[in-house]
Amino acid sequence: MTGTLGLFSLVDLFQLLASSARTGRLLIDHPEGEARVYFDKGRVVHAEFALLRGAEAVFALFQDERGSFIFNLGLPSPETSIHVGTENLLLDAIRRLDESRQQQSGLEPSVSDSSVPFFADGAAMDGSFTLDAKEVLVLRLVDARRDLRQIAQESQLELAEIRELIARLVRVGALALRERKPRVARLVAQLSNTPLATSTVEIDSAILLNWENLLGEAPQRVACRRPDGKVDVFLVTEAESVGPYIRFSRDTLMAGNLAVDTPLLVKPLVDVS
Repeated sequence: MTGTLGLFSLVDLFQLLASSARTGRLLIDHPEGEARVYFDKGRVVHAEFALLRGAEAVFALFQDERGSFIFNLGLPSPETSIHVGTENLLLDAIRRLDESRQQQSGLEPSVSDSSVPFFADGAAMDGSFTLDAKEVLVLRLVDARRDLRQIAQESQLELAEIRELIARLVRVGALALRERKPRVARLVAQLSNTPLATSTVEIDSAILLNWENLLGEAPQRVACRRPDGKVDVFLVTEAESVGPYIRFSRDTLMAGNLAVDTPLLVKPLVDVS
């Protein structure tokens, strides 16, 4: 698996390797020096970047996502320097990145309807701070997957009230936020070996699962941007072990005048109610 950071984010890349239980070395050719991140059955166990090792090396990479990458399957890690689960590692990296951006902007974190709250690592609230019944109800629904709209629906509270409650819990350090945004993957067009309906494409099940975890629901369609800027929309179905490819039937390729081996920027689409 190869690609360029910026077209494929580190969050997407780590989650893809984790969900597919890959073992091997992720080599990143970064402008500040070569980085190595080792996975053992999907779990990040060791990282090296510049003079940093372990989790700090991962955090530094998240702060500056640049360079090309290649994943070498099966290469074992020379040591174990990371002892937390990959999900916790990613959440901590996202939290640090959000905090860094807030410090640079000098502003409080914005709370949008698509924000996904999660429990801040090492959260410590002032002893005088007490939770009311609505805040307790909201905290019970926080799972790092539901966004504010879903929490409002399940709690039967008004969305505006949820925004205020979440903002208060963020200010006291109980919660942190990340934005739920469809992430774009760079996939290469390939001819499918299985029968596919017209205007339907196959994408690796691990990529679809990653999108579902991020968006809260499985995408039914994808938008594909060609190198010339043209955008096509297709229905999507999952397939095993497809990797960084998007597969088409011969009829769909011909109908869209699309050539095999064309790189596409693929974005998941979900219906917003």
